[in-house]
Amino acid sequence: MFSEKMTIRDIAAKAGVSRATVSRYLNGGHWVSAEAAHKISTVIDQTGYVANGHARSLATGRSNSAAFLLGEPQEILFSDPNFVTLLRSVADALGQRGMALIMMTTDNADEEKRNLNYLRGGHVDGVLLVSWHNGARKSLITSLHDIDMPLVVAEYPSIDVDSTSYVHVDDYHGAGKAVEYLLKRGGKHFAMIAGPQGPSGTLDRIRGFQDRLHAAGIEDAPIEHGDYSLASGRLAMQRLLDKDPSIDAVFASSDPMAAGALKTLREQGRRIPQDVQVIGFDDQPIAKLTTPPLTTLHQPFTEIGTRMVDQLVRIIDGEKPSGTTLPLDLVVRDSTR
Repeated sequence: MFSEKMTIRDIAAKAGVSRATVSRYLNGGHWVSAEAAHKISTVIDQTGYVANGHARSLATGRSNSAAFLLGEPQEILFSDPNFVTLLRSVADALGQRGMALIMMTTDNADEEKRNLNYLRGGHVDGVLLVSWHNGARKSLITSLHDIDMPLVVAEYPSIDVDSTSYVHVDDYHGAGKAVEYLLKRGGKHFAMIAGPQGPSGTLDRIRGFQDRLHAAGIEDAPIEHGDYSLASGRLAMQRLLDKDPSIDAVFASSDPMAAGALKTLREQGRRIPQDVQVIGFDDQPIAKLTTPPLTTLHQPFTEIGTRMVDQLVRIIDGEKPSGTTLPLDLVVRDSTR
């Protein structure tokens, strides 16, 4: 039976490595070989060793925690599965580095003020800012920079691109890829159901949609906006059909909105994909459950979370901010020919 008062010195002795190697392992695993990491983790599992996080914080001046700051109402976490997938990935990546996750939400000025006061207190080492529906507010990004808070944004930042680290997907070329696929399969009368106006992702998807159509000689394809929900997709599709009953190709900026569009189209007697082809966005579980299953662009939320944590840790360690743009893959199902 091992003592509960195990120290780094004890772990090093049992693993046959130096104390410095154990310390690096406990602080994120940088410059630790796979063999040494395996020996250390085995000893930790066998002894039940728990690092003294408070003592480490005093020694390093760090809290060994990061804030997942959601710039949306709290209920979004439960209604949009994308956030859940991203949050799980972030929690796993932080846990592997021995860092704790602090969940924060801010969707109004009062909450933003309270959160900034908390962050100024040194309770976290950095912030992962996510606000896909509303878009990350410029004032919030500026305020975080003003308090020298390491920051990574989960979209192309609205300001200070050179000094703000970010991870986002290639919305522009993803939308163009969807249009290209529909064109190759005979689409002639296009329409788009876009997300909320404002966020960079919405703007880039609209630009990608329009630019690819213009390159094919198709002008003025109608666009309606939704809020990423199924209900908004149903209403947007009805408005589009009222504008142009001849629509035969639809690109929606989320799978729930695409699912809503499918419902409206079926209610109007349109066959899918024979009469109208539909492509969604995100590759959520709902994409496999619609009738017919949705062709959609796969958004790599797990990789987004991992990349965000990696970039945040690098900034905390003194590196300069960086930007990452991830590609989108088209997943073909039965809503297209």
